[in-house]
Amino acid sequence: MGNRGAAMPRQFPAQRWRILGVGSPTVGDGLGWAAIDRLRDAGFGRLVELEALDRPGPTLIDHFEPSMNVIVIDAIQAGLPPGSVRELGLDEVIAHARVASTHDLGLAETLLLARALGALPARLHLIGIEAGSATAGRAWRAAALREVAERVQVLLA
Repeated sequence: MGNRGAAMPRQFPAQRWRILGVGSPTVGDGLGWAAIDRLRDAGFGRLVELEALDRPGPTLIDHFEPSMNVIVIDAIQAGLPPGSVRELGLDEVIAHARVASTHDLGLAETLLLARALGALPARLHLIGIEAGSATAGRAWRAAALREVAERVQVLLA
């Protein structure tokens, strides 16, 4: 498969990094997983830990370590053009938390819980890919995944 876009960093990052792609291809939410596949194909797996997580809810916290830097990649629906890539701040994501029950915690609610528990990693970066509507098509997908790889490369530098 080889390198399809963003060049892999030339050396190991100075600190430990874990990149988590959140989603579930079985429910049409595979952008986080596709980003992990793209990074793996580009060789990032030799430098950092790459994991695809199926809608982890509170178990996402198990993938955080206080001494580790973490990038979470997930689909978003923010009304942007499909394929738009945004780096999101923790406070921005948490502002959208809707804690009504512990039975269905999404990313925002899980990050709010991690913050309350003092379980956030040393550095946390959140990258969102606008999923758009089901009728938006998929022509934007390759460009969005290429942009995610480029942003990850910059974060690791």
